[in-house]
Amino acid sequence: MCGIPDVNVDDWKAHTTYIGNDCDPQVIEWFWDVVTAFTTEQRARLLQFTTGSARVPVQGFKTLTMNDGRICLFAIQGIRKEECLYPRAHTCFNRLDLPMYSSKKDLETALTMVIKMEVTGFTIE
Repeated sequence: MCGIPDVNVDDWKAHTTYIGNDCDPQVIEWFWDVVTAFTTEQRARLLQFTTGSARVPVQGFKTLTMNDGRICLFAIQGIRKEECLYPRAHTCFNRLDLPMYSSKKDLETALTMVIKMEVTGFTIE
């Protein structure tokens, strides 16, 4: 398997885009705090959940690609919690739909749960 096994959170954060009007800066800060506190294995599982690969491209997150090989940076789209209670991934687009939680603990619980589950399946967008 190609790529770097360790996930550099600073590189990930530096090469992330934010989508939508629902992105609360406080929740985004909590997200990165939680990811930073995760173990190496938890970070790899989160990366797998969000991009379809547990490894970072050799040249880092700036070279993350879509399924067709085009560069596609990781993106976080803020969504209202009423839309979805748990984070939702779009691996073809390296995008995480992140509910805007009211506490860091709720966000941490939800992220931990989705990376522990063997979530599979897809829909067409």
